Amino acid sequence: MTSRVVSLDAAFAVLGVAPVDGVAAARAAFRSRVKRLHPDVTPPTAATLAELAHIVAAMDYIRASAPVCLEIEITAAQAERGLTRTLRHGDKSLLVRIPPGTHDGADLAAVGEDRISVTIRVQSAEEAPVDPRSDFSDCPDFPDAADLDAFMHEFSRPSVTTRLARWVRKAQSAA
Repeated sequence: MTSRVVSLDAAFAVLGVAPVDGVAAARAAFRSRVKRLHPDVTPPTAATLAELAHIVAAMDYIRASAPVCLEIEITAAQAERGLTRTLRHGDKSLLVRIPPGTHDGADLAAVGEDRISVTIRVQSAEEAPVDPRSDFSDCPDFPDAADLDAFMHEFSRPSVTTRLARWVRKAQSAA
């Protein structure tokens, strides 16, 4: 029987590192212990398999619970007027709304993701690369915030099948 890991401190302790060492140190400790305990290397006994399961559970807990910190670089003009940016973290798309007047080093949360924080890095005018796609202020067809919110509402709307299933369930519960 494997014991469950119930806190982030306990998960780090199972791997033999301190929480202040970070996820990278936990990942390195996890890899070294898995290499040592893997059934291809060590004869699979009840004790080694239990220890292996325990460190796998600890690393899974760290991956699921540890906060994620990402960075976005924007220009000073974008920071002044605000914008909405999408990011990729693994296979997940994240939406970050950067309010007007954002300063360098500001920490924001991704929309709907409390454990993912995004640090804003504002580039000064001389170090910002010139990208013709980065500034859409001259483009009359670029959507404003209201258009973007309307798009997000339409994008996140349930499918026709989901709406039909809700309607059927509602009709059945009314009967």
